[in-house]
Amino acid sequence: MEAAVVSASHGALGSLIAKLGDLITSEYKLLKEAKGQIMFLKAELESMHAFLKKMSDMEEPDEQDKCWVKEVRELSYDIDDSINEFLHRVERKYSSMPRGFKGFMDRSMSLLTTMNIRHQIAKELEGLRSRVMEVNERRMRYKVDETVSKPNNTVVDSRVLALHAESASLVGIEEPRDQLIKLMDEESVPASHQLKVLSIVGFGGLGKTTLANEIYRKQEGLFLCQAFVSVSQKPNIRKVLRTILSQVGFKPPMNTNMEMWEESELIRTLQNFLLDKRYFIVIDDIWDAPSWDIIRCGLPESMNGSRVITTTRIETVARACCTNCYEYVYKMKPLNEQGSRRLLFKRIFGSEDACPPNLKEVSAGILKKCGGLPLAVITISSLLANQESKLKDWWEYVQKSLGSSFEVSPSLDGMRQILNLSYINLPHYLKTCMLYLGIYPEDYTINKNDLVRQWISEGFICEGRGTDPEDIAKSYFNELINRSLIQPVNTDYNGEVMSCRVHDMMLDLILYKSREDNFITVIDDIQDLTRQPAKIRRLSLSLDGAIDETVGRSFQLSQTRMLTRFGTSLYLPPILQFKHLRVLTIEISSGPYSSELLDLNGICHLFQLGFLKIIASGRHVVLPSKIGRLQQLKTFEIKGQSDLQLPSDIVHLSRLSHLIVPEDVIFPNGVSNMKSLRTLRCFDLRNSLDNIKGLRELTNLTNVEIRYSHYTSTNRDEFAAKCRELVHALGNICSLKCLLLHSDYVRGTLGACLDSWCLVPTSFIHLQSFHAKYDRWFSRIPGWIGQHHSLYDLQLNVQDVYGDDVGILSQLPSLVRLHLHIHGVPKDKIIIRGRGFPVLKHFTVGCFRISYLAFEAGAMPKLERLELSFNAQGWDRYGGVPAGIEYLSGLKEIVGNIGGLYAKGSNRRAAESALRDVAGLHPGHPVSNIKLTAGRYIFDGNDDEPREEEDGNSSSA
Repeated sequence: MEAAVVSASHGALGSLIAKLGDLITSEYKLLKEAKGQIMFLKAELESMHAFLKKMSDMEEPDEQDKCWVKEVRELSYDIDDSINEFLHRVERKYSSMPRGFKGFMDRSMSLLTTMNIRHQIAKELEGLRSRVMEVNERRMRYKVDETVSKPNNTVVDSRVLALHAESASLVGIEEPRDQLIKLMDEESVPASHQLKVLSIVGFGGLGKTTLANEIYRKQEGLFLCQAFVSVSQKPNIRKVLRTILSQVGFKPPMNTNMEMWEESELIRTLQNFLLDKRYFIVIDDIWDAPSWDIIRCGLPESMNGSRVITTTRIETVARACCTNCYEYVYKMKPLNEQGSRRLLFKRIFGSEDACPPNLKEVSAGILKKCGGLPLAVITISSLLANQESKLKDWWEYVQKSLGSSFEVSPSLDGMRQILNLSYINLPHYLKTCMLYLGIYPEDYTINKNDLVRQWISEGFICEGRGTDPEDIAKSYFNELINRSLIQPVNTDYNGEVMSCRVHDMMLDLILYKSREDNFITVIDDIQDLTRQPAKIRRLSLSLDGAIDETVGRSFQLSQTRMLTRFGTSLYLPPILQFKHLRVLTIEISSGPYSSELLDLNGICHLFQLGFLKIIASGRHVVLPSKIGRLQQLKTFEIKGQSDLQLPSDIVHLSRLSHLIVPEDVIFPNGVSNMKSLRTLRCFDLRNSLDNIKGLRELTNLTNVEIRYSHYTSTNRDEFAAKCRELVHALGNICSLKCLLLHSDYVRGTLGACLDSWCLVPTSFIHLQSFHAKYDRWFSRIPGWIGQHHSLYDLQLNVQDVYGDDVGILSQLPSLVRLHLHIHGVPKDKIIIRGRGFPVLKHFTVGCFRISYLAFEAGAMPKLERLELSFNAQGWDRYGGVPAGIEYLSGLKEIVGNIGGLYAKGSNRRAAESALRDVAGLHPGHPVSNIKLTAGRYIFDGNDDEPREEEDGNSSSA
């Protein structure tokens, strides 16, 4: 069954052959000639499939073969669509509750014995046979090749994460990093206190972003504000400006939607916010001077010693960024021979000195052809490292396959040739998954869960017995990470990569291959639709501004299987034009406010739709009142909507596995019917009591988010009943891995409603991540939590901490991240003993009197990041940093979140200074990152504290 999937190179042949096999082996009383037609089609398509596999393994098939491969691939899609549409037509006529292809087989056996239906099938198959024979006549020789090898489940290679996390030690950028930092710090003239802009310029793949990121990390904590943003070749300048504002710490006024702001307002706000601050901002990947000119308007000229670094491939742009101060332009140099060798051998053998003697000569030849480009070296090293054997013949083949263009100078064709070699040597299943990344715009952060679920909905993942398609798809994702074909971006506390990005040079290859195979069509100008192939199989639109909608209406899209929409434009091709969509993603980013509706009523007829995601902040999305016909739908996600009305029959989607909706959404009755659900986010406690009870029926849930927001009921008994039912329901779900409980803070409302979990809930056996935050869900740390050995991420809001409550948590063997917020006023010291917490790396604690926290020698031996949240109010009376921080031997960063509201200036300054001092005196010299906010953190003791005045006098609150 490994080949029973859709792929980029083979089209729908694998899936189609399996489907025809089901028709033959079923007990249908088909007409004799119809069964013969099916057998003929299956045999012919199997021969074609074998030939296509052989062709896809060749580096350079001849043009005649290419033409024939394309014809067969397109034919396979058309036949697959035709059979699916015909079967759906029959099922819709005779079945009120369709349950998919296999279910249709079993239920409709007797219906298909009617002469009318049998003749329809025979006629349909006769037409399909004629098309196959027509293609067959153009090429009479088929050759059967080897089958696709079955992949093993793959985890991410920790060396790959190290390659990205410790880039400085791996690509030899210590010297340029230190040189640029020295240039940033130079103060030889008074003007050096003014804003200084440095620019890094060089060919793609030389490591400009890596260098800028390493400088950014080294400078962390030395500036009041920092930001790192990517611009890309076709930038959304408003998004860039908003990202800078967000990262430097700007908080918009309440009920303000920054996504609706025009460029001028964003520039003005950024100017005003940074005017009196010392800031450091990296503007990565600038392609033209006008884009820089707009961003530059938001960066104020001041005498605070602010710094900006830009990166670009274009020297004229680099000079424009530096206002033609050539001494501030740094030209990237390729790696020298030693640096290239170190990078190659560390990736393949784990050490620079571990290369076998028989490979040293050929490795030198390979490195010469890489031209010192880190991206080229990493790509080739991943290709060599992923081979089961390190045979010299294989290395020599790689050397011979590489061109010589990088030996003279870098070029796009040369880089593409190196990347293409890695692509050619991928197994078929990975080629398809890799090309699918082309649906996303340049520099887009791609969510792993989205990608996995899209692959499944497209039919790329074989759904065999006893295997979970999501696990297989995740192993494919990890394999792409291991081969350095995609770059990890966000990693969870357990080391699992949750999102990725594609290097723009790799994206260039992906789009080139996708055009060649008519796999994905990417459009950023609607007029380009008229110049596309007659049949678009997958369409990705990145559109901004006003769109001429008449262009899209004149184009045939009924055969399109995937539609994604990115950009600010509200334009969407008419949904009724599509028949065979499997994936529909609409992400409308910010733009000028529009009252125009995003009408999705037409999705009801998309009977093969498996993935639906809508993000349209500030836009009103209209969903159909009923979507019960979408029986293949497995993922439904919608964000950015208020007052969302879910279709009344959504609870009857029998295959729906992942349902993600905004908070405040009220579900229709019947939640207990959604037994296939694995993910449910967000479920609000304002839902009916019956729906809360219904959660106990959803025993397949692994990821749940419960929200308690804006609760307005005056009936406290009603709320108490809902909390009791929630506890009972969650206790009945045995497969939970992630449980998030969020609430708005309303004093006394929750009342530690989870204290009734006095015993270990059976649902928590497999729990890995548990958040109960914002309000006090527990009166104290629950004793049962210490028995959950798989728990690696824990966030608790409790009323008080008593005795050795923290000791309960210290015995958790997998706990990597702990966030503890204590609402009450501590009465005794909270002591972290010198044992336990064997793998804890991140500890965040919020406490009214942070001075009551203390660490013993040997405490938290692996701790890297300590974050303290407290208020400066009253610091002169009982303030002080926790004792024993110097015992945290592995500490790399101290973060202080200080609430400044109602605190006099001397207390704010003293609290900030104390944290900086403890970081400076620590033997490991951790980075200090101190943030003073205008508000204050919520603790019970706040109201008892007098408001402080700047003159040192105090008055009652």
